[in-house]
Amino acid sequence: MHLLTDGLKLAAGRALEDLLEQWTSTPLRGLGAGMLITTLVQSSSAVTVAGIGFVNAGLLSLKNALWVIFGSNVGTTMNAWLVAALGFSFKIDAFALPFVGIGAVMLLATSRMRPRALGQALAGFGVLFLGIDVLKDTFSSFGSGIDLQQFIMPGLGGWVMLVAIGTVITILMQASGAAIAIIITAAQTGLLSTEAACAMVIGTNIGTTSTAILSAVGATANARRLAAAHVFFNLVTGAVALVLLPLLIELLEWLSNWLEHPATPAVMIAMFHTTFNLLGVALMVPSARHLLSFLSARFRSGDEAAARPQHLDANSVSVPDLALRALRMELARTHVLAGNCLGAAVHIPPDTTLVERNGDAFAALATAIGTYTRSVTAISLPPALVEALARNLRALQYQESAVETARSAATLGESLGTPPAHGVDSALQQFREAVGALVAASVPGHQTFSSAEVESLLARAEARYAALKETLLSAGAHAGIDIRSMQDWLRLGSLLRRATEQLAKSARTLASLEEGLPPSALEVSPAGSTDHQ
Repeated sequence: MHLLTDGLKLAAGRALEDLLEQWTSTPLRGLGAGMLITTLVQSSSAVTVAGIGFVNAGLLSLKNALWVIFGSNVGTTMNAWLVAALGFSFKIDAFALPFVGIGAVMLLATSRMRPRALGQALAGFGVLFLGIDVLKDTFSSFGSGIDLQQFIMPGLGGWVMLVAIGTVITILMQASGAAIAIIITAAQTGLLSTEAACAMVIGTNIGTTSTAILSAVGATANARRLAAAHVFFNLVTGAVALVLLPLLIELLEWLSNWLEHPATPAVMIAMFHTTFNLLGVALMVPSARHLLSFLSARFRSGDEAAARPQHLDANSVSVPDLALRALRMELARTHVLAGNCLGAAVHIPPDTTLVERNGDAFAALATAIGTYTRSVTAISLPPALVEALARNLRALQYQESAVETARSAATLGESLGTPPAHGVDSALQQFREAVGALVAASVPGHQTFSSAEVESLLARAEARYAALKETLLSAGAHAGIDIRSMQDWLRLGSLLRRATEQLAKSARTLASLEEGLPPSALEVSPAGSTDHQ
């Protein structure tokens, strides 16, 4: 099973990712994609891991990812059908050996990855059925001397024990397909009754959750949510299948007799496996929305908490003064995130991870603020509040500019590395300290937060920037550093200075709103030069 699965995953390459990205726009399409991809690669774990990656990359919503996971559980039942349809319908060695031979030749005769991967998959496919042939012969001999049924407790207690055995086997083997192949072979050779084998198959479904649980340890919040959804689906489906086990088996036997083709134990087990997973999907249809809400409220990370609005209550929209106060409090949070971006970007080397985390949280909050603002503007506002709303939005615009500029500065700073000597490193350090002081003091609610203090610290940062610029130009003129390097460091300083200026404008705007200053107080800025290099 490992040879087959790994070979199929390598042979498919990016096709699996493309399929997930294009076919998961709705829950129904996500369900179909999960079923199809799992059928192709014979591994629900691979689909779960890919789904988690797409959710974290923002290419797949958690809502649609849930249905991909549900679909993968249905798709993995195709392995039981494969074993039932092929494992006992042919002379297995005559059927399987050519696949092993062809696969081995492809694996050894070429150095190209995809043909080698396909050869590995074909060889794995053949070896899988050779293994079934060995199991069949061994179980037939073993079954003639011992009856395992006498060791199985009657009633629900015995079924629960069989479910536990199936779970343990799958956890140990880390391949539910291989465990199901063993169970089907044991039932087909008379070593287990069909009912006992079906109970063990329920356990294999539950055992597959071990991979998801292990992959979620130390993972992101969305990864843990998706793993929890996988566990929830399999536990609920397993519990329902166990309770309905006698009824489902009777139903399948009736269907088999009605078709006038009595099914073999292998086919019965494959039918049971597919039926109870489809039943699980049917149960998820009415409960998926509640499950999504439940999971969204769990496993919250600090980044997600920062990205969620804390003050934008929909009920406050009907009271304009309260709405603007809530908006101003949320803007104070976005201002802090913008300041964090600038503070991380001005480091040497810049902390790009921190810049991206705060930048992403800022973007999410800015979107929520935009939605809230549209609700506020839908009601009739007096002129004074219209002006206040405009100033709030202007502060958000300054913050957005600061974040984008800080991101550009962080990218450039990471590529530049250590600053050159000839006084540049010292001048850059002084500029960094001035920017850091402004970032620290411009936090709304800080004891020194005021438009006058912000203006003073901005003037100091401008002076340090001017000194840095002069030092770089002098070093370039005296061949202390090459001209290209000088230009790059000038551009970095310009970006950091631009982000600092935008952050200061946001701080002054928010401070003026708190202090009740008129808009004209913001129009004149002694440090408001537009020179960027």
